Amino acid sequence: MKALRLQEWMARVTSFIVVSLYFLFLKSKGYRVRNVKVIRRKWRALLKEHPGPWLICPNHLTMIDSFIVTYGLFSFFGHFRDYLRVPWNLPEKVNFYKNIFYSCALYLAKCIPIRRGGSREEVLATLAKCHHLLQGGRSILIFPEGGRSRTGRINRENCTYGVGRFLEEHPDCRVLCVYLRGDAQETYSYFPKKGDTFTMMIKPFIPVRRGLHGLRAQRDYARQVIETLARMEEVYFAIHRKRPRRFDFSGEYRQEQGSQVYKASMHIS
Repeated sequence: MKALRLQEWMARVTSFIVVSLYFLFLKSKGYRVRNVKVIRRKWRALLKEHPGPWLICPNHLTMIDSFIVTYGLFSFFGHFRDYLRVPWNLPEKVNFYKNIFYSCALYLAKCIPIRRGGSREEVLATLAKCHHLLQGGRSILIFPEGGRSRTGRINRENCTYGVGRFLEEHPDCRVLCVYLRGDAQETYSYFPKKGDTFTMMIKPFIPVRRGLHGLRAQRDYARQVIETLARMEEVYFAIHRKRPRRFDFSGEYRQEQGSQVYKASMHIS
């Protein structure tokens, strides 16, 4: 698609300015991700193992989750070294495309606007762009919950089938589930609290293919992703709300609770 190639070229040409501004914004807010260097090393290792395509699937609590997730995965210089691997985003058009400045900034930040409840033509045009990107080995950041969680917790019953549709049509695509939460984040909000410190957990995920097709397959893949995020959330609260018997940054966590042992074979930072 010529339009996407042009957008990617323009985004790359202006990337130093855009990335600098977005890093300065996060710094001005005092946001910090724990053990971010460890997370980035793990992500680089995963990219060497499988360059792409990837679907990056985080939980959703604030309007800037995608920025913080991308910051957690790529260093400032990593944005230029691995520019083609920096994920594309799918922001809600009503929320973000309010004026020409925002529209231009998001265009240069590798964003494709979506409109919930939009016309069939709009939906198909957006899907076509996403399929083109995945066919080219690019990554897309998409929220399986659709919108921000109103309870502050993963809602297992509220998942969109967009993730499942991409996974059905792109069997070579892998998933990176990401659980992100600030220490002060109790429920959903527009921005995280200023100066907040985030825990970010990542888990590579290859969906189980059960021989289903069509909507049933899409529903099943989406369910697998949301269940993985829900289990990651359980681990997060087990770590942060209880006193762990053992926790290390190799990604192994255990805690005794009666006869139950919590064990998370994922990268936790």
